[in-house]
Amino acid sequence: MPKYAGRKAVVVGGADGLGLAIAKRLVEGGAEVLVTGGPAADLAQAAAEVGPAAHVIGCETADPAAVDALGPAVADRLGGGIDHLFVHAENGLPPAAPPGLLRLLRAGGSVVLTTSSATDRAVNSLAPLVRCRGSADDTARTALRLAAETSYLHT
Repeated sequence: MPKYAGRKAVVVGGADGLGLAIAKRLVEGGAEVLVTGGPAADLAQAAAEVGPAAHVIGCETADPAAVDALGPAVADRLGGGIDHLFVHAENGLPPAAPPGLLRLLRAGGSVVLTTSSATDRAVNSLAPLVRCRGSADDTARTALRLAAETSYLHT
C-alpha cells in the first residue's frame, strides 16, 4: 500500500520548485493533493507534472487573505478535512499557516512551513526546526519526513 494512501494534502505555493516537488512526492505516495500557486502557465505546468491525482487552483500565495480564503474551495475539492498542510513562503515573507486552512486540518494532521530563503531574518526564525540544502527533491523529502513526525492537535 502506498505511504500516503487515503491522505489528503494541500500545498500552498506548489506550482513550482519546492512546493511542486512536495506535491509530486505526495501523489506518488498515493495522496490526493490540492496545489495552489500563481501564474496560469505555472499552474498548467504543475498540473501536467503532478498528474490527474492533483487538484490545481490559482491563488495569489503572497497574499495571506487570498490564501486564507481558500478554505471553502479546498473543502469542496477534497471533500472535507485534510491530513497535511504545506505552506511555502515566497519573496522573503515569513510563512504562516492560514486559519481558514487550519480549520480543515484533521486531528493528528501536520503543518509544514517552508521557504527557499536562508538569509531572511523573519523566515530564519524557523531555522531551528529544519534547515535544508540541496535540490528541491531532497528538501521535499525532508519536509515530508517532518510532516510524518509531527502532528497537530485541535484545542
